[in-house]
Amino acid sequence: MGPNTGITIVLLVILVGLAITTPTFRQLDSFQNLAQQVSIYSIIGVGMTFVIITAGIDLSVGSIQGLVGVITAGILMSPSVVQRFGSGAMVLAVVGGIGAGLAAGFFNGLAITKLRMQPFIVTLATMWAFRGFAEVLTNGSPIGTVPPDHPLAAVRNNILQNQFTMIGMGYIGPIPISAFIALLIIVAAHIVLSRSLFGRHVYVVGANREAARLAGINVERTLLWVYTISGLLSALAAIILMSKLVSGQPTAGQGYELYAIAAVVVGGVSLFGGTGNIIGSAIGALIIATINMGLDLHGISAFWQQIVTGGLILFAVLIDETVRRRKN
Repeated sequence: MGPNTGITIVLLVILVGLAITTPTFRQLDSFQNLAQQVSIYSIIGVGMTFVIITAGIDLSVGSIQGLVGVITAGILMSPSVVQRFGSGAMVLAVVGGIGAGLAAGFFNGLAITKLRMQPFIVTLATMWAFRGFAEVLTNGSPIGTVPPDHPLAAVRNNILQNQFTMIGMGYIGPIPISAFIALLIIVAAHIVLSRSLFGRHVYVVGANREAARLAGINVERTLLWVYTISGLLSALAAIILMSKLVSGQPTAGQGYELYAIAAVVVGGVSLFGGTGNIIGSAIGALIIATINMGLDLHGISAFWQQIVTGGLILFAVLIDETVRRRKN
């Protein structure tokens, strides 16, 4: 299944309109900034796509980003870890962060499948709990560079500032590394969702859960995998975001669940489950990021960005509901 032609046209109209009306948008650094921002939106949007196709929701993705960010930064900046592993602490920190994201997603899936709880309630609860854990671990303060008189300060700061930041702020030629990471994830997820047996199971579970059970599909295992994937991708996005911020901040990722949901529904994934695709969600993420950048370039308040994003979600859901009613 390919992306909806309508949203592709909308994206092109927005891009052309900004290019005509905003000279700074035509500069290379503007496109690089856009690519960096959309990489985060699209990665968490991919995870949200799997979830929403099963007729679920994951409100915890932004909080997972905050939690993963502080865990990753905590490992990376730990004097004992740096003393033992040196620059290898970076690999350990990334593995630790990804592990935390997998665990968070697995917990969501376990609560939904084993305790028979609604995804909205479970992920609403973990949205608060994961953010709370991040605050507790850091006492509400960011984990970043340390003063020169701290143990191994030079080495620790060098790893964070000169090596780890390459993930979110480095380039391969003119293209941000984060954009390459996002592209690889989008392609891999598209193949999994559109060409694998697991992908077919995801669609069938979302379309009709009881029919999926009667067809011999292990619905619980499918849902468990879906929420674990969402946690994993939230962790990857968190690591990119942390490397951009050059610190692990417990407040990082606040509101990103809104951007993820907006990208997915604007990209044509039905909140009722069973339909949608990864490419559409990626285009939806690009639309959201482009609109936000356009508002920034025109000096429009960030508060209006929230209003616009909320309006886009409402409009996309209205269209989805209208189409569904006509089919029925």
